[in-house]
Amino acid sequence: MFFDDHPRFLDTSQTYASLDRLNLRHEAIITDNADVLVGARVLDIASHDGRWSFAALQAGAAHVTGLEARPHLVANARANLTGEGAADGSYEFVCTDVFDWLDGGVSDVEVDVVLCLGFLYHTMRYPELFAGLRSSGASHVILDTEVLPPRFSGPTIQVRVEDNSRESNAVADRYAHRERTLVGKPSVDALGVMFELHGFEIEKIFDWSELLDRFPSARQVELYRRQTRVTLRAEQRAR
Repeated sequence: MFFDDHPRFLDTSQTYASLDRLNLRHEAIITDNADVLVGARVLDIASHDGRWSFAALQAGAAHVTGLEARPHLVANARANLTGEGAADGSYEFVCTDVFDWLDGGVSDVEVDVVLCLGFLYHTMRYPELFAGLRSSGASHVILDTEVLPPRFSGPTIQVRVEDNSRESNAVADRYAHRERTLVGKPSVDALGVMFELHGFEIEKIFDWSELLDRFPSARQVELYRRQTRVTLRAEQRAR
């Protein structure tokens, strides 16, 4: 599978992920969305060490712009794509606050597809995020996020606080205080409301149950089993 062939990504981040989990996420995030990634100009929000930017390029994306606030991860991403032989000029990694870039830099880049993976539950700045998705001009958003359990019906967001000194958590921003950042975990219905407000419609939600049935011994995928993490694709319906 994909990350068996590209194991360097297991060593360039402090955020633990098993090989099983990365491989199955690749199936859900990249393989299942190859139809919109081929030839696309991709914006990778919170691009981490470049793993998903590289995967998008390998799936046929024309160009990827990665946004990442932590300088060491930007350096790792550039080194990883160079080491993997990604074509010069096919990618750019920008060390920036995602929201600052969406507010000011998005007009300088053409975007067809946005990858928003493992980020949405590390923020509470949803109006800014979804407005930025709209203003990017992207036709599709591929989202992978933790969500509230299925028993939470209706548009609900659970408010939490994260230690932003940890690489796997939210970054410090102007709203943080004492190394703590306010974040939220939405229900799937809440995602639908936020997408709809900005002209998107949830096009499909990936069927993790079928994939997990095929790989019953996969590690670190409990959240997908419990449906407290989802992978979905939204399509822009109205500009």
